[in-house]
Amino acid sequence: MIIKIKSENDYLMDILNKNPDTDMGLYFKPLKKGQIAGNIVNKHYYEIVFQDEKDSYLPEENNQIDYQSYCAPLATLHICNELFAHILKSREEYSKKTIDWLQRTNGELDNKACTIEIPSLYIDSKWFRGGRFMLSKYFDGISVEQQTNRIFRLTVAASSIFEAFNLLSLVSLFTHITNEQGVYTYMDDNLAQKYGRVLSNIKHVPYCVFYLFVQRALKSENQFNELKPIFEKYLAAEGLNVDLKWHGTRQLRINFITQQLEMEIPVLDVGCGDFDYYKKMMKLGFKQMYYAVDNNEHIETLCRNIAKRYEEKNLTFFRSLDDFHFCEKLNILLAEVIEHNSIEDAKSLIRQAMSYNFNKIFITTPNIEFNRFYSMDYDNEFRHEDHIFECDTTLFHAIIDECTEGGPYKVEHFFLGDTIDGVQPTQGCIISQIG
Repeated sequence: MIIKIKSENDYLMDILNKNPDTDMGLYFKPLKKGQIAGNIVNKHYYEIVFQDEKDSYLPEENNQIDYQSYCAPLATLHICNELFAHILKSREEYSKKTIDWLQRTNGELDNKACTIEIPSLYIDSKWFRGGRFMLSKYFDGISVEQQTNRIFRLTVAASSIFEAFNLLSLVSLFTHITNEQGVYTYMDDNLAQKYGRVLSNIKHVPYCVFYLFVQRALKSENQFNELKPIFEKYLAAEGLNVDLKWHGTRQLRINFITQQLEMEIPVLDVGCGDFDYYKKMMKLGFKQMYYAVDNNEHIETLCRNIAKRYEEKNLTFFRSLDDFHFCEKLNILLAEVIEHNSIEDAKSLIRQAMSYNFNKIFITTPNIEFNRFYSMDYDNEFRHEDHIFECDTTLFHAIIDECTEGGPYKVEHFFLGDTIDGVQPTQGCIISQIG
């Protein structure tokens, strides 16, 4: 692995804490089974090479080609920790730190742009799609260029050395934990605090990056509770009144709906997807029939596999709601379904669900008013490519009012997810019959 650090700042080496008069500007330090070598090319350019002796970062023991030890994002994190931990302190602590031989602070001297380049970085993640790396959407200074199938050139450009290193660490962390093998990485409390600090060190981080950090990096509610006030204070300084939640919007939907479902009433799940609600209900001891509807062939195969896991044999699958005929009382789920249809078809689907003998109908859908906090274009961009429409609260209420007009129905509206300036990402309602 090679890391190239460049800046027009004449104090680059002082800030990096490297002395050109020691060992001809060379610096060596062991890392796992390999060796880090740092070299002062000139006063504006510092280069690091990691030479591995044997499979320090090899994810599979039976893999004979250990190329990942030369390009793994985890290696980048470890190199930054070994050589530049002093730059990853809090912004205040870093800025006040005096460079002894200059008798000036980092804050005084670190005032010019810095670029860090890694020519070969391993990315095996859905975060690189369609020729674009997702974090490049949120940070102008992040550039990713594909070299081969999973090897990319990463360039991080920032207004200061401090900003560049913290941004590099954040990118490396996200890349590692979203790579195929990275999902098995455990983030302990100390690492959670450290990288939470790194995230907060960077200027003008959008809300959605904090959301991704909470959902992808944090491993416990305790870690979340410790960082929640720090993140909310940061976002408040950016002009956002935020109330962060531990669970993501998907899990919040599952928890909310399953808590409302009666254990003695069968369930009809329209657009069942990956059977999240069924699996949750089974964990709670659900024994009634569960009818799942989805037009995806893959889901039908998945249904057979999931049904084998449980002894109740209470899961039945239908490719179309038109094939479902049932007279007993049901709880019906239309969770994240209506937006996959035109508005008129969505209304027809709701009315078709209401034609059954139902106890409650649960409907959830994205609240488009929240999309701006995902750095999305309100007029031209939906949360998922297969959404045909997304509505604000006014349109959603109008759709539900039209479908329930004139009937003996009770409608309870609700919202789920993080709250920003009074807006939440998921909106929904519960329709129940009166009498």
